[in-house]
Amino acid sequence: MWQTKIENLTTEQKSLIPIYREKWHKNIVSTDPIDRERATAAVNAVYSAMGKKKPEILFLSSPDAIKEIVGSRSPQRLVQMLGAPLLTCLQIELSEKLESQIDNELWQKLENDLPNEQLLRLMFIWQDALGKHAELLGQLWVEWQGGILRQIWEQQENNLRQQVRQFPGGEPLIELGDLMWQQVGEPLSRQLDRNFWQPLASQPLMREWEENIKQPLQQIGGAMGLVSNISQNLTASSIEMIDFCISVLGCSYDEQKWLALQGLVKECGFVLQLENTCLVCDNPMKISLDAQNRFHGEGEAAIKFIDGYHIYAYQGVKLPERYGLLHPNRWQARWLLTEENAELRRVLIQGIGYSRICQELQAVELDSWREYSLLRIDNDIDVEPIYLLKMTCPSTNYIHATRVPPDVSTAREAITWVNWGVDPEEFLVET
Repeated sequence: MWQTKIENLTTEQKSLIPIYREKWHKNIVSTDPIDRERATAAVNAVYSAMGKKKPEILFLSSPDAIKEIVGSRSPQRLVQMLGAPLLTCLQIELSEKLESQIDNELWQKLENDLPNEQLLRLMFIWQDALGKHAELLGQLWVEWQGGILRQIWEQQENNLRQQVRQFPGGEPLIELGDLMWQQVGEPLSRQLDRNFWQPLASQPLMREWEENIKQPLQQIGGAMGLVSNISQNLTASSIEMIDFCISVLGCSYDEQKWLALQGLVKECGFVLQLENTCLVCDNPMKISLDAQNRFHGEGEAAIKFIDGYHIYAYQGVKLPERYGLLHPNRWQARWLLTEENAELRRVLIQGIGYSRICQELQAVELDSWREYSLLRIDNDIDVEPIYLLKMTCPSTNYIHATRVPPDVSTAREAITWVNWGVDPEEFLVET
């Protein structure tokens, strides 16, 4: 039955957005140890809601503890034990149903307004831990292809089987599809090209079906691409947005899946879902945030787990240990001359401050006006030259520096820019 999509929010519904954005915040940044019995029940409920068999559940003290699982096993043994990463999750399944009931423009607005960014930022913990095993992930990717292909086949099985049966030789192709991922020896990609794609290519009406299979494989066709895909699955369709659409907008939904998803978020820490095994990581024992709720620590870890695994961060940006160990007042401006990462240079600039930078890097004075000076730092430490307006306090000699656009040519022009277009002489008269 055709149903009109929701196109607008009422004033009352709009007022509830920040409430639902913060509702799940305490779960996302919880430092309480998980209860393994309740976590096990939550994971089993999720797999059941997705039509999957109960997995073996492995509890990790931190994301880094995954090295204990992968360190002593071959890729083939790991795949047999873990299974392939699940290509879908309850967030995605619930989201697809909700999205069909909401106008595209409103859906995009909700995607911008509702998700709690902490969930997205937490993903770099998994990426950091998994990224250390990039070589192994590359080997696992080859082994995982069969399981991933099987998942795609199962997701579209009924429709695909009907299409294939319409063509001569369709039934053998179906049998080939069912058995392909069980074969060993020759790389799966060559088996597929010779035995699967080539016969299908002779059927013009099968091109769309072929793309349904090949495109997802191409999108995650590498080790780091797989890490990215896992993260996207974990973060897709935030819990806050799903809750808002169900509780506030009254969208129809699958009750079993929604209850299972809520249980997973409430009872588990970080979760990595695979076909045979679900990895459940305990919550960090410490999470430090700044005033904007970004992961932030000064001279100490912003995130720390019970086994000692930790991550340094400054205003939401992950730091290498050489910076994170030191308080920002001990950072040195000369580091900017050798740091190649633009984001880290930006963080160093923020932490060190322009006042120290212009003193330590011997900024060149271009012009002056009263107690103000226009400075330029010639060293290539940012994506564009750094021009600073420096003010020296007459009573304390404290130097305050503010960055100004590189197209200003005089100190007075720079002051006018800082004063939102008001000339300093005019500003002094008004004052």
